[in-house]
Amino acid sequence: MQSGNHPFSRCGFDRNIEIVCCPKQKFVLPRTTIKPNLTPTTSNKFECEKIIKASLPPLNLHIIGGENASLGEFPHMVALGYERSDGYDFLCGGTLISKTYVITAAHCVDTLDQVKPSIARMGTVELGDRQWNQETDKRIVEIITHPEYKRRTKYHDLALLRLESPIELSMTLGPLCLYTKTDNPTVPLTVTGWGKTSTTRDVKSTVLLKANVTVVPRNKCDESYTNWRKLPEGISERQICAGDPDGLRDTCQGDSGGPLQGLTERDGFFRLVGITSFGRGCGSPVPGVYTRVAHYLDWIESVVWP
Repeated sequence: MQSGNHPFSRCGFDRNIEIVCCPKQKFVLPRTTIKPNLTPTTSNKFECEKIIKASLPPLNLHIIGGENASLGEFPHMVALGYERSDGYDFLCGGTLISKTYVITAAHCVDTLDQVKPSIARMGTVELGDRQWNQETDKRIVEIITHPEYKRRTKYHDLALLRLESPIELSMTLGPLCLYTKTDNPTVPLTVTGWGKTSTTRDVKSTVLLKANVTVVPRNKCDESYTNWRKLPEGISERQICAGDPDGLRDTCQGDSGGPLQGLTERDGFFRLVGITSFGRGCGSPVPGVYTRVAHYLDWIESVVWP
């Protein structure tokens, strides 16, 4: 059977053998007439269970840094389009976390020229042209920036974008569960984006790229960002650092707002660990800094699943 094309949900593993189960309804979120009275600490888990039940994860999830991503490998990946006179510029990334909401970096919506993203392009690895595409694009109708974000610092760098209508779930399009622990994941993490592919030329990728990075301890990361005016308190516990010691794999301009994700559970599904925020150059041994999603669960849930 061809990898990634079977019609079953992944239920777990028995050593190296995958266990699958037959879904009752393909690509349909379970319906509930009355939603349980959930606290902020459990509503995300409830929503994540619905996402997993409605999704068919690809079986070939072994990541090799610097490669093109496969269609459907990161169905939650979003490109944010900024409207210009001759089309849209795709300048930031984002992550679909529900059928209606995308999460991104606050600095992607609080831009110097005050041009905010107006469309979200999803369900594809090929970025395509700069014109509106009915098949892949949704209009953004509301932008909610984290209330503690301030442009003069690098803290609380996250925002939520509400789409004009819910997405239709498919093999190539679906939301991502949130990582709920405040510890550092021990598994390798993956960054994805359509950002710059060169440190010397302004060249962006037209195909979604993926790369492996590893978590860098906060105290070690802090050494690379001493005396930064925009980090008056140093690297915060609400941030997480990750990078490649060899400086070969990294996020760069255009990747901002995109996901830092990992296979942190044994169910074969990625979890959103961080949101790409900033770094010192591109492709350097200095780790990139990401907004740690687990520290903002209460706020995210109050907006997305009130």
